[in-house]
Amino acid sequence: MASIQKMSSLGHRIYWRLYFPDGTFKEKYKASKSKTILKEILPDVMKIESLSRRCELTSRDLMRALNLGIVNRDEISRFSEQVGPIEDHYLSELRADYETQSKSQSPSMHAHMANLYKGDILEEHFKEIPISKITPEGIEAFRAKRKATVANSTINQDLKALRKYLDTAVSKGWIRENPARKLKLLREPKSRIPRCLYPDELKAFFAGMAKYGHWLHGEFEFIVRSLIYTGLRRSELCSLKPENIKLHLRQIHLMGKGQKHRIVGIHRSLVNDLKKRVKRGYIINPATRPESISRAFKKVIRALKLSEVLTLHSLRHTYISYLLQKGVPSKIVREKAGHFSLAITDRYTHAIPTDIIEEDALDFNHQV
Repeated sequence: MASIQKMSSLGHRIYWRLYFPDGTFKEKYKASKSKTILKEILPDVMKIESLSRRCELTSRDLMRALNLGIVNRDEISRFSEQVGPIEDHYLSELRADYETQSKSQSPSMHAHMANLYKGDILEEHFKEIPISKITPEGIEAFRAKRKATVANSTINQDLKALRKYLDTAVSKGWIRENPARKLKLLREPKSRIPRCLYPDELKAFFAGMAKYGHWLHGEFEFIVRSLIYTGLRRSELCSLKPENIKLHLRQIHLMGKGQKHRIVGIHRSLVNDLKKRVKRGYIINPATRPESISRAFKKVIRALKLSEVLTLHSLRHTYISYLLQKGVPSKIVREKAGHFSLAITDRYTHAIPTDIIEEDALDFNHQV
């Protein structure tokens, strides 16, 4: 029977026997300087020893033993007639579990859809890497690649999603521990001023956008105007339904981020378009994927030679910043934007450059 033995120089070891289908067995040792670590895996070792003695091992048992480091591939091959070939597992096999978990934990449907998009990115990157071969170093390489195109906050969301995938792999016995939990989240800037489109950029953007209006099934121009005139997040706009549009009030009623209900006014330039869309039964063409909107916007920004720091979310920043500049009270802007606190809204008060130098109001020479 498997047991922990003390060794004078190497700490402790687990001694046990692995029984093969042909009636032979092999004496096995698992050594460690930490007795605590050995105590953690002892139940698994005892289970493998007992099942192998009774010829009741399954492929899942052997894969877990392999990931625990208590058997090797050569030893597993001797069980091939009993359990069949041992196959590696991949992230895509955990998609159903991830979707179920996301649906139960997401505060809204658009949050759930955002999670699914993160899953698409992760599965695409790790599609040829078995789960057992995903390492902290490999995850760091993924983060470095993502850092070239997205902010730290987005990369942190990717890591949180990957942790959920691999937590499920641990619970299934495919791996012993979650490598994604060995990495810390990246630092996110807290006090940066949101980047909106400046007046000259707005003029250049709308002057040049006409030639791209046919993109995204003819939706691109309407999407851009809707985002900048309502301040909706991309996912919120894509989730809008006709019942959210109150044309008689010129208002949009929606449940936004964090299950926060809010009301946004409908700019007069959007009324006719929204009437047609309510009549047809949907606001945004269901064939339009959220990520394709961001890509299209970035292509236009580059084609017009505008600042590379501008993203689709800059349209929301523009909406908030210009409302504040027009004198709309911060409390009202906060409600329309769906911010959790005024502190977030107040970050936008200096987002638009101005040629006014407040210090010019000082005149100490005439007060001396």
